[in-house]
Amino acid sequence: MRKIITLVIVFIGVLLLASCGQKITEKDTFLSPNKIVYTLDETVNPDDLTKIKPDVKLSDFDYFSILSNKTSKIVDVSYADVETKRIDDDAFIYEVKVKSLTYKVYLYLEDKALNENKPAIQTISTTFGVSDEEIKTTNTANLFYTPQVNKIDISGGLVLTANFNTTSNDDVLIEDMDDYIIYPEDYDSKILKLSSTNQMEFSFDDYLNSRITFQNKTYKPADNQLPISTKRENNWLGYAWDYALIIPISAVMAFFAGIFFNSYAIGIIFATIIVRTLAWPIYARANDMSMKMALAQPDLNKLQNKYAMKKDPQSQQKMQLEMMQLYKKHGISLLGCFTPILQMPIFLAMFQVVHRITVPGGMFVNQVSHQKMMFGSLDLTASGFNDVWSYVLAIIVGATMWLLQKIASKKPAYAKDTGTQVKSEQAMQSEKTMRTVSTVMIVMMVFASLTSVNALGFYWVIGNTYSIGQSIINRKLQEKKYYKQKHEQSII
Repeated sequence: MRKIITLVIVFIGVLLLASCGQKITEKDTFLSPNKIVYTLDETVNPDDLTKIKPDVKLSDFDYFSILSNKTSKIVDVSYADVETKRIDDDAFIYEVKVKSLTYKVYLYLEDKALNENKPAIQTISTTFGVSDEEIKTTNTANLFYTPQVNKIDISGGLVLTANFNTTSNDDVLIEDMDDYIIYPEDYDSKILKLSSTNQMEFSFDDYLNSRITFQNKTYKPADNQLPISTKRENNWLGYAWDYALIIPISAVMAFFAGIFFNSYAIGIIFATIIVRTLAWPIYARANDMSMKMALAQPDLNKLQNKYAMKKDPQSQQKMQLEMMQLYKKHGISLLGCFTPILQMPIFLAMFQVVHRITVPGGMFVNQVSHQKMMFGSLDLTASGFNDVWSYVLAIIVGATMWLLQKIASKKPAYAKDTGTQVKSEQAMQSEKTMRTVSTVMIVMMVFASLTSVNALGFYWVIGNTYSIGQSIINRKLQEKKYYKQKHEQSII
């Protein structure tokens, strides 16, 4: 019970450290208009053309704070923060100032509208026609922060155009930003760097030749969100990790996915099988070490009984020397105890590939473009508590992991011949601790499957199923090998 409490305390401590991490600060601000055309009914002082101006409401715009954690948030402002003034003597074009930021609006007066071929005003907006606050903040944050390798995401932004004959806000012309944005020089090379700041510009051919600029920052995202690319800048460890494991595994996954109509699921299946098969010798070596320990156990028991009553330093030192001779006799190397650790980089790389191979800007994205299975009902890139398949996969992950640990913890037949079934109190306590750790691991994997992309849960299901078969086959092989070596030792 104390072990469980300790694990819970550690988990809570990690969460507290994460929540008390780097302080979030404001890095920039942005003003997005929702209304740029006003009519006579929407004015202040409508009877005096020298004082008339649009009656700007707080809902006519959104004021954003751009945060250091690569997000944005809508900031509430008051009418005291809003100032409206006319900026042209001929046209009824006004500047709306909110705190230190401004945007232009147009007042349509039928008898006073100019007969110009140019638009009256043009501007950009990330919120025009959008009611969902989360979409608004995402659209805005994308203008200021862009993950490495990718170009700025302007898909959520719009260019708004009001001509002099635009009679209401409902008639505003809406266009994509693509045709208006001006990228800085060498932008294609700058986005490959770990970090760069790029000035984006929108230059309009409207009545006042409006120009809008802002700073977009290219940044290195979290490891699991890094695009897989040979072009992007990296540190030496990142280069080694990607070229040694990530890119080769991704290439295998993309190759098989491409054969089967760019199926991401098929790519995961084949890559998992190939990677696990290549790692089989490491797994077999770890099991071979367990078998050698079982063969040596009778001699080790005799040695421990021999020195059971001798606790003086000289006797203990002599016992250690004799134990090392026994290890050498049975071919047991202490370095062999670290063999299972060699599998960890491979499995961690596979874990990362499943996350990273679909990240926009990556070199294998097109080869895994078909990301749905089960007649389109299971989206491998979807995640979260609102997706039914996340629960299904999480349950299967937990069940297969439990079965795998059940098989792995069951002693092979030859272990019963060594006398090791007589457990000491310390051994029983260690076994209890291992069961607790195994249970916690299963719970963590289920939770990770539920909260991460479905591709991770799918990979774990395939990996666990493969490992179950691997454990059963390897157990049979080890039993045959054990009895063969035992027979050879008895002859000698």
